[in-house]
Amino acid sequence: MEGIRCSRLVVSVLVGMASVSAAGQPASAQDGPSAVCRPVLGAPPVIELGKAGIFTWTCGGSKKEGGGYYIVIIRPLGTYVLLKVPRGETSFEFAPDVTGMWRWIVINTDPDRARPDVESEPGFFHVISSKEGAH
Repeated sequence: MEGIRCSRLVVSVLVGMASVSAAGQPASAQDGPSAVCRPVLGAPPVIELGKAGIFTWTCGGSKKEGGGYYIVIIRPLGTYVLLKVPRGETSFEFAPDVTGMWRWIVINTDPDRARPDVESEPGFFHVISSKEGAH
C-alpha cells in the first residue's frame, strides 16, 4: 500500500512540477484548500562535491504540519531523488553526486487524502567541484 501511495505522490509531484513551469504556480494550490501549511524553504547552501549540505524549511502560520514531508531534489540533467522526512522534522542532510545547479521542493502531505498536499516554491542550490571552492 505504501508503494502505491509513494508512486501516486511521485506522479503527482512530476505533474505538479510541470504545472509550475507552465502556469507559474503549484498545481496543488489550484485543487482546493488544504488544512496543512505551505513550506517555506530556508537559504540554499552552496555545496562542495563530496560533502553534504543541510537543507531547512519552516511551516508556520495558522495551518498545521501534515503527515510528513517529501523532498524532491532534481539533478541538473533532470533526474530526481525523492526523500521522505519524518513528521516533525524540518531539515535534512543531502550529498549531491554531480556539480551544477540543482532544484528542490518540499511537499507537506495532508493526512486527509481528500485534500491536496501542499508544496513549497521551488528552490535552487549550486554544487561546485573542490577546485571551484579553492578560489
